[in-house]
Amino acid sequence: MLLSAKFENIYSFREETRILFTASKSDLLPLHVSRAEKRDDISVLRMGLIYGANASGKSNIIKCLAIIKAFALNGWSNRKYNYFKMTDEPQERSSIELEFKVDGQFFAYGVAFSKGGLLEEWLYKTGSRNDTMIFERKRTGDDWSNVIAPQYLKEDGGQFLRFLIDGTPNKGTFLNEYTERNGKGIDAIKSARKWFENLNIIFPDSHRMDFPLRVVNDAQFRTVMRELLSYFETGISDLCRIESKPEELNVPDGVRQRVEEILDGRETKTGVVIHNESRFIFAEKDETKNLRWYELKTIHKKDDSDSDYVFEMFEESDGTSRLFDFIPMLIDMRANDAVYVIDEVDRSLHPMLTLKLLEVYDSLLTIESQMQLICTTHESSLLSSAPIRQDEVWFVEKDKRGESHLSSLCEYKPRENVQKGYLNGRYGAIPFFGELENLHWYDAKQK
Repeated sequence: MLLSAKFENIYSFREETRILFTASKSDLLPLHVSRAEKRDDISVLRMGLIYGANASGKSNIIKCLAIIKAFALNGWSNRKYNYFKMTDEPQERSSIELEFKVDGQFFAYGVAFSKGGLLEEWLYKTGSRNDTMIFERKRTGDDWSNVIAPQYLKEDGGQFLRFLIDGTPNKGTFLNEYTERNGKGIDAIKSARKWFENLNIIFPDSHRMDFPLRVVNDAQFRTVMRELLSYFETGISDLCRIESKPEELNVPDGVRQRVEEILDGRETKTGVVIHNESRFIFAEKDETKNLRWYELKTIHKKDDSDSDYVFEMFEESDGTSRLFDFIPMLIDMRANDAVYVIDEVDRSLHPMLTLKLLEVYDSLLTIESQMQLICTTHESSLLSSAPIRQDEVWFVEKDKRGESHLSSLCEYKPRENVQKGYLNGRYGAIPFFGELENLHWYDAKQK
């Protein structure tokens, strides 16, 4: 679970900015809180909603999470990002730090970097009373200063740990290097790495690539998927795969060759999914190890007919297409206690459908749940209708200098209808427009 995210000098965040998902003492919606059980524990929220006008910076929060995830799992990858530019003296050093709970323990992992590469990396074990360093790395020029907590170096594998951290490539992270080189002796690194693997980020234009194969190979998954598609009133009664030739699916020769290389030597019934022009196409080896190509399609029925009507994926609405990301998310959360972060959860969805999505998530929560859902949204109606607490709501607003600032709904202690107060501008984070009369309509040349 994500406790906090801290970022500095990246995108629209100039000064160090922090968003918290720790719970207040409110007893509202108790299942939304993973309550502290021990003295060093921290109570963590299982939901978070982030509001802001267009270009306020709320999506930049999600981008920061994606950047540090990429660092943790793959090291420096020349991922595009922007340091804060709206200043006469721009600084290229940026930093991101996340504090999270995994395996019943709390950690803080952070990186500092510039466009030239990684500058610092650190991992701490945290608690309500103190923090304990696990490792730190700092770069000066081409040289690295590396520190591992002494208790780990005293163990039998201490010399190998020193070798690993000193041998971490300039563009790599020790968190990734330790895992890739089968490091031993520091379970905290394995736990931190596992948390990042279970951090799922959904952008408006992203697509879930695993569900077509799961629909085919997992009967239970297909059943639940079908039931939820019906529950959300999509008109889809089932999903099916149709075998086709790759040339009929417009699969480029280079892509086809790459897929064949990936599947070469693998067991049968394993496959690769590609997304092409709003279509889900996948290749799979059959029992004779021959490569077969399929396309996932939807089935619709009319109330007065027993016939099946097969639709292409691109014929479905944008809202239905987004549900192909969200429904597998709900299924996985129930089974795996994953953390999901969604940018613009309301994109292409009717307000009532967005509400139902949050209600379904709410129905999955139990006292033992370690799942978490964090979303950015414009949908103000959720403030009055969705099952949410005040400490789960954050606002992002950009000032005249182009800097984004965060505030929690708890800071305002609202007594009124929160949706009404938000739309009236009490909490900021809404667009403000000038007067139409000031627009120079008639100054433009007429064609």
